[in-house]
Parts: sequence; structure tokens; C-alpha cells
Amino acid sequence: MYKKKNISPKSKSIVSRVLVCLFAVCTLASCGKKQTYTIEGTLYGGKNFEDQIIYLVPFSGATSENIDSAVIHDSRFRFSGEAETDEVYILRMRPMMRLFIDELIIIREPGRIKTRLSQVSSAKGTPQNDSLQHWREFKMHIDSALTDVRKKMKRAQPEEYKDLRLQQDSIRAVFDRHNKQSITLNNNAFGDFLSKYAK
Repeated sequence: MYKKKNISPKSKSIVSRVLVCLFAVCTLASCGKKQTYTIEGTLYGGKNFEDQIIYLVPFSGATSENIDSAVIHDSRFRFSGEAETDEVYILRMRPMMRLFIDELIIIREPGRIKTRLSQVSSAKGTPQNDSLQHWREFKMHIDSALTDVRKKMKRAQPEEYKDLRLQQDSIRAVFDRHNKQSITLNNNAFGDFLSKYAK
């Protein structure tokens, strides 16, 4: 018959100390692992933007200390660094270049963010930027629909105007519902940005 061995107090003490050390090492390792981000970008326009500067600017509270910059080479640029918190930023060029390149709002969050800057810029690659891009595309669809209705309203007869006004209100209501749903589902920097924007 198997006889259970008693563990001596000394052995228990050694095991306890080993477990405490292992826990401390694991904790330090997790604390030491820094969250980093990479923003990779391409520009539509080829050599027209060679050696131009692109800026990574906080959406709010921008100062000379927290604005980053990169030089465009071969229609590409890159930013990288630590992402202690998820924050909303803008990829922006100098004013004259904005006639050709649409500045782009992104979420600076851990991971690899791929951007394409053109007259209609886009970003993808991380959860919040994917959500922001989906919202951006939906907004473009809404804006296009509202523009079509406004054009019709300008040349509408009085009897048509009322129906077009109702159509306009309906489109705006769809966008409002979409915003509220997106805010509810995103308790993060994207949701906060959208909440302020929607207001």
C-alpha cells in the first residue's frame, strides 16, 4: 500500500521561495514588455512628394514636443515608437500639399498600421483603425447620398421639395443610428473620438 510522504517544513519553505521568485520574474517580464506601434505609409503621386515632410500630429493638444515627422522617400514613409495609450492622431502634410493629399485621422495603437495617402486616404491593420476606416467609408456613402438630395432640392418643384426634405432627414437619421451603435460597441479611443465628432 502506498504510504503518503510528509513534506518537511524546510522543503515547503524552499518551494514557496521558488514560486515567489518565478512570480516576480513573470511580473517583471510582463511589465518590461513595451507596447509599440508602426505606421507604414504610401503616397499616390510618385516623385511629386519626394523628400517632402509628413507630420504625425495629435488630434488635440498638439505641441512642438508631441508632433513627430518623417521624410517621404520613394513614395513611402514610416513612424514607429511606444504606444502607452491609444490616441487619435492626424497624418498631415504642409498646406500646399493638402490640395493633392487628404489628411488622415488614425488611431495610434499597438500594432502595424498601413496607410495610403491620396485624395481619398485610408488606413487599416489594427482593430481600431479597421473600425475607423469602416466608419469613414460609411460616412462617404452618406455624404454622397446627401449631396445628391441637395442637388435635387435646388431644382425641385414645390410639391417635390417636401419629399426630398423627408429623404434628407431619413439619411441623416441612418447616419445618427450608425454613430450611436459604433459608440456603444467601441469603448476605446475610436469610440471617444466618434462621440465627440457625433455631437
